[in-house]
Amino acid sequence: MPTTPLTPSLTDGAAAVLTVGGNERLTPELVSRVASVVAQAESADNGVVLLLLGGDAAPTAQDPADFPSSGTGIHLVNTWERVLRRLENAGRPSLAVVEGDCTGPALEVLLIADYRLAAPDARLRLAGAEDGAWPGTAVHRLANQIGTARARRLLLLRPWLSAAEAAAGELVDETAGSTQKIRERAAALAGVLSALPGQEWSIRRRLLFDSGLSYEEALGAHLAACDRSLRRQQPMPSTRP
Repeated sequence: MPTTPLTPSLTDGAAAVLTVGGNERLTPELVSRVASVVAQAESADNGVVLLLLGGDAAPTAQDPADFPSSGTGIHLVNTWERVLRRLENAGRPSLAVVEGDCTGPALEVLLIADYRLAAPDARLRLAGAEDGAWPGTAVHRLANQIGTARARRLLLLRPWLSAAEAAAGELVDETAGSTQKIRERAAALAGVLSALPGQEWSIRRRLLFDSGLSYEEALGAHLAACDRSLRRQQPMPSTRP
């Protein structure tokens, strides 16, 4: 197991906590670990899903940026993609914090997070091998999140990005001058996100995911969400006679 890069106090009250080492490989054990976190997140009424990425991982003789490792089958990749999508759609908001190197599965988890923080020592890189960047759904998420042109450059060159470069490229939302400041910011954000009504946030997240639809196609879903919000804000009728 990779070393958790954050102080234990941040995890108190979390709906679920997932730790993925920055150079960790895709394995059945990792998939099971994510599935367990998904189950916790789907059953939680409050709290934030903490995604603690980077830090230490088991040493490997291979280039840590290579992904997947030799012997990985398409069935495992398919299972991974499905459980990652479930985590992305979980009812509770997710907060990712990156410290140290982050590539492979850790980077794919980062890309599904609702909010992302990077410590100043963080380094991000797309996974891949001799035939280029790994063509998983991270490619799809990158294009949707940062635009096709920027995603194309990352796919072609696969550079290591510093925390500042990742923030400038909108791969992460915030960085800071020290790891301690990032941890303090993470603790503060966890409190804010924990208070969000999970089902309401998941509806708004779905509207973001559907942003590629035409206005006419999206209008109905947006009106339904607005109606739901208005109904929640109306006072309950008095039960007094």
